[in-house]
Amino acid sequence: MKNLVFIHDMKSEPYTTSDIVSQYSGVSRKRIRELITRHFNEFEQLGVLTFETSKPIAGSKGGRPHKIYHLTETHVTFLFSLLDNTPQVVKFNLLIAKAFKELKYKVKVQQQEIINKNILLERNRQINKDLGQVIHEYLPDNKYAYSNYHTLAYLTVTGFTPKKLREMYHVANAQEALTNEQLDEF
Repeated sequence: MKNLVFIHDMKSEPYTTSDIVSQYSGVSRKRIRELITRHFNEFEQLGVLTFETSKPIAGSKGGRPHKIYHLTETHVTFLFSLLDNTPQVVKFNLLIAKAFKELKYKVKVQQQEIINKNILLERNRQINKDLGQVIHEYLPDNKYAYSNYHTLAYLTVTGFTPKKLREMYHVANAQEALTNEQLDEF
């Protein structure tokens, strides 16, 4: 089954489209659009109702562009209250509710991973600063000592040099390419 719920970025609200609701609920696209248009003010009270315009498929014999509404979870809940409770609508209602719940959970997990990674990066910055001071105290004449220890740490944790990591992952700082587990070892 294809995705039922989408998200633009980590800060935006998950949404589904009026075409997906139509396809899985068995209600025509025209009927869904009519309901949204008739109750547009009510939908707007639940949040901004965005849409995109779909063009006919390339190579098809024509057709008119149509609006595809982006419906948040509250929009979908309100829309389902306007539809008949046919077995197909009820089944899709359950399916879309689970899809919204699952996507919200995935976003929450990803946000927590980002927070954890930022904490580890900050910890490693302080450790690197302390390491640099110690190396400078014990090996003041060796200008490559810090670079050598630093490269050795990356090789031990990842098997790659910092330069290779930056090239492989297209990042400015090699630490950005490390996973949380690797950052913890580093």
